[in-house]
Amino acid sequence: MHGRSWQRKALTWWRALASLLLAVGLVTVVPGPAHASTSQFRGVNWADPRDNFVNGVLYLSGLSATDTYSSAATVGNQVVGQLFSITGANTVRMPINEPTVANYWGTYTGAIDAALTKGKVILAYWAYTGGRPQNTTAFNQMWDKVIAQYGSNPNAYFEVINEPHGYSTTDLNNMYNSWLGRYSSVPRGRVILDGAGLAQNVPAVGGDSRLNGTLLAVHDYSFFAGYESETEWANHIGGYIGNYADRTIATEWGGAMSPGTKNGVYFDRIDYSVPSGSYMADYIRGVSGKLRSLGMGSVYWPGLRDGDWYSLTTRTGSGADTRLSLTNASGLLRLQYAWGVGDGGTTVAKIRNVATGLYVDGMGATTNGTAAGQRAASSAPDQQWIIENAGNYVRIKNAATGLYLDGAGQTSNGANASQWTSSTSNNQQWTILTGATNGNDIRIRNRATGLYLDGMGRTTSGANVGQWSDSGSNNQKWRITSVGS
Repeated sequence: MHGRSWQRKALTWWRALASLLLAVGLVTVVPGPAHASTSQFRGVNWADPRDNFVNGVLYLSGLSATDTYSSAATVGNQVVGQLFSITGANTVRMPINEPTVANYWGTYTGAIDAALTKGKVILAYWAYTGGRPQNTTAFNQMWDKVIAQYGSNPNAYFEVINEPHGYSTTDLNNMYNSWLGRYSSVPRGRVILDGAGLAQNVPAVGGDSRLNGTLLAVHDYSFFAGYESETEWANHIGGYIGNYADRTIATEWGGAMSPGTKNGVYFDRIDYSVPSGSYMADYIRGVSGKLRSLGMGSVYWPGLRDGDWYSLTTRTGSGADTRLSLTNASGLLRLQYAWGVGDGGTTVAKIRNVATGLYVDGMGATTNGTAAGQRAASSAPDQQWIIENAGNYVRIKNAATGLYLDGAGQTSNGANASQWTSSTSNNQQWTILTGATNGNDIRIRNRATGLYLDGMGRTTSGANVGQWSDSGSNNQKWRITSVGS
């Protein structure tokens, strides 16, 4: 309480000074957009192990029903402090709902207060089902209590509702407008309004002039679509955002960080430094690249959620002994890249055939039309390939020779996969497809010929790499790994 009193006094003093300067004409107010960008938000989500769609009190990972304000503050200090130190984040997004604020508030505020001493906190409302509150009165009473406590705290941000898919656009914008009127004392620059649907349609909200000055939120996940290229994923989230990037934060996006299974497809730990290692890699790399190019802030889902294979950290211990460890270093590099930090872990790759165990090798070729070969693993640059994004396709260039894998217009099963100097031909454009049972196995299909890169069952070092129509054979399955993996 004492910590906020000086802020109120300072705010009153600055308002008085501003009024005086305006009165004597020393300051001119120039209308303009509230936000030039949202890059100041470098965030992670802290979530309930059950997910945040809970019909009851939310207990974030590390918190429990037996906590007190003091013990929750200790956990908040440990969790948020380590999330920030491990990732470089300055923002944590924490869920609220009606039961939590009504029945657990005296405890939960301990964690919130601890987080607020470290950086920005986004308090986001979760409707447990249906994409809208079950009871408007209870919803308003919840926000009344939250705003009364944190409305004047400059580090507190308020996401009115997460993924409001239960509203029509008209009803949603009317609700947002009512919320802004009810809490008119809260600066609009600290209010976040999710796009319509699953936070997928930002322009539907951003285009309502009644809501000007607020921040907006977008969500995107790999299960929202089924793309197999970075460009398609970049365009996907870009379409959700429209012309509102300067006001928009991606308050949820994330992918697999630990080994796991999704829709019957098993994934090893994914190396997100490698382009096109799987559709998850395409998603993470495409979305992170787009967020960076737009100068947008984002909040990764989740920074911590016990038992979630998307979680960027893993928790051990409890209370003051809570310890977090990083789950996937390459995933963190892509998150930081989205924030505008670093190079995203850009690297060269090796391509290994699942059936033969041999690696695609440039064979020291310097002549157009030379076949690509297969050899046992070595550190030679002939086995190092640079995978270049080419719109909805990729091009694959040998690090030693500078030649590109090329279908060479071959349409017969068994034809060699060649190497050629750079061209704009479809023969040098490949689609990389995630395996149907193992997400780390990929298939490589030539755009021009429609044939797949095939190890041909050849186990002799130096044997040619071929092309073949779709067979489902392990000869057509490959692993892309970063050099040194």
